[in-house]
Amino acid sequence: MKRLAAPILFMLAAPVLAQEDLRIDRDHLYVSDPAACQALEENGLDAWMDVDFLSLSFEDGIQSMEFHCNFFDVKTRDGSTHLFIDAICELPGAVYPDMFAVTPYNETQIQVVSAYDAALAASGQYETSSEVATPGATLYTRCDNLSEIPVD
Repeated sequence: MKRLAAPILFMLAAPVLAQEDLRIDRDHLYVSDPAACQALEENGLDAWMDVDFLSLSFEDGIQSMEFHCNFFDVKTRDGSTHLFIDAICELPGAVYPDMFAVTPYNETQIQVVSAYDAALAASGQYETSSEVATPGATLYTRCDNLSEIPVD
């Protein structure tokens, strides 16, 4: 019985160990729609006219045409791949504080969970449309193709 338990425990732990190897590259731009990477490379800031997406950089926060969150504090912890971010977000006519939990999702994507959106989802005021089951979560894809975003 003991010989059977050890391999089973190892198989259960293996995905967890593999997940720990993922790291968040804080030097790249991330987008909520993978097509936006190519649109940004080709059209620069005009990409927001063609594709509806959010962009995230750890220097500038989260941006879109009529929405942005400025990051004030990005916290890390030794031994953890997760980030904790304090932010102030703005929509036309509204300003609110938010907190984000950022975790690696796979090698090129991160999952960003908004405390504000999670609370709205829990109260039934907001329906999550993310590919992930976590309420308030959005997947962002890293843009590895960007050389420099042209600004007109």
